[in-house]
Amino acid sequence: MAVRWLAFPSTTGPAMSKLDPEVVIDLTSAKKATIPTIAPGLLLALSDGLVLALVGWTLNHFLGVDALAEPMEAAAWQRSLVTGLMLVPLVKSVFGIYTLGRFDYMERTRRTFQAAFLCCAVLAVPFIVMEGFRSFFVEALSIALLGFAITYVADLLLIQGLLSSALDWRTPVMIVGAGPQGAAIAEKLQRLPWLGMRPVGFVDDDDSLWQTRVAGLPVMGPVELLANSPAVASQASAAIVADMGRHGGDLTGLVRTLPFRQVYCVLGEGNVSAVDASYHNLHGSLALRVSVRPPTGYLRIRRAMDVVLSAILLVLVAPLMLGLAIAIKLDSPGPVMFRQKRWAGGKQTFDLLKFRSMHVDAEEQLQHLLANDPVAREEYMTYHKLTVDPRITPLGRFLRKTSLDELPQLWNILMGDMSLIGPRAYMPKELPEVGVSADVIGTVRPGLTGYWQVSGRHRTTFQERVSMDVFYVRNCGLLFDFFILCKTAVMVLKGDGS
Repeated sequence: MAVRWLAFPSTTGPAMSKLDPEVVIDLTSAKKATIPTIAPGLLLALSDGLVLALVGWTLNHFLGVDALAEPMEAAAWQRSLVTGLMLVPLVKSVFGIYTLGRFDYMERTRRTFQAAFLCCAVLAVPFIVMEGFRSFFVEALSIALLGFAITYVADLLLIQGLLSSALDWRTPVMIVGAGPQGAAIAEKLQRLPWLGMRPVGFVDDDDSLWQTRVAGLPVMGPVELLANSPAVASQASAAIVADMGRHGGDLTGLVRTLPFRQVYCVLGEGNVSAVDASYHNLHGSLALRVSVRPPTGYLRIRRAMDVVLSAILLVLVAPLMLGLAIAIKLDSPGPVMFRQKRWAGGKQTFDLLKFRSMHVDAEEQLQHLLANDPVAREEYMTYHKLTVDPRITPLGRFLRKTSLDELPQLWNILMGDMSLIGPRAYMPKELPEVGVSADVIGTVRPGLTGYWQVSGRHRTTFQERVSMDVFYVRNCGLLFDFFILCKTAVMVLKGDGS
């Protein structure tokens, strides 16, 4: 029986005292394995082959045979090029990246880093034992790492643009339990296709729910229907057991009755975080090791990266920022910069900087709109933003769509008020709604981008954003930050801003 920890950021409403992710255990039984769908893996492998061929041709054309006069040098270059590029798909295959059952970005990123590390180790052997291979090592390693980086980005674009959206090769799952927790998980999986699971329906022993719909999905009947009706069971490849209290407490018996190779059991909505958690077998007893604060070493590395990257970016975008400042002045009356007090943890606040994207009387317009438009008031109370916002200037719409209005926050990052990646920078007046989760969120600096921004920011409620921020803080690390940066870059290129 294999055990794997997963996490679904909690989406329950304001009534909850703490918004921690639920703990999920993957109980993989010894039942007959089903044949996995190999088409997505083949498509990813084919994509990598085409991308690497293009990389090889480009490098060879500009740096290889055409640029080398000596035949021996050209032959050595060819060996380095072929070795470096061939290592990429071979090592990725070793780590199962092409056969990863679900399109989980975090798991794919983790395995890609492991594959790149193994590639370095493989090429280090001739570097250490054979002096004549040292130039070969440097060239081949550089080419291999370039190949890993380019194919990683290509894989993410292919998964997000084609596999998850157009072809939808996500794993179909049946949710056992149509209560509040099951409904929340179904909504999450439908909203976030990159989680790699597609809910097809519910089963529940509560006969009052049969033949109804929960979260837009049908409740097909009792749990035993999965064992007795192959037609129903064949619609899914795995099951998620939610609302454990509805199933009598016999987890082992329940799992054995389900005709699936993989069963994910959600262990409630208490105060245990599944983020940065590891499983320990204490002589037959299941135990979790949970970290609730980011490691000090990680925070120091992150701060150093913030200083270096924000300084470089400020120099690079300075001409663009000057042009935007002039455009804002010409677009509407008022200052170029917008300053707003934001919470920095504890009792501290700072002035967050943005390019002004609203009219100078934006607050008065908002209060007038909320007082006279009940639909807009309900939307603002739920999401803390408006789909159609009359306060935004014509240029401001462009700035927000492209996220250019946030460029001045690079100064906040350089000064130590913010970080490149982190939770949302909340306004002090929002803290009562954040509730006790503020104790967790306040342990790290707010970020220019973050987990909630890359997880359906337009379609999430305020409480869902709080939950995602808690999820990030308790799971933050260099690998998670790298994942968020890649997702942010994709969103900016697509123009999916505020």
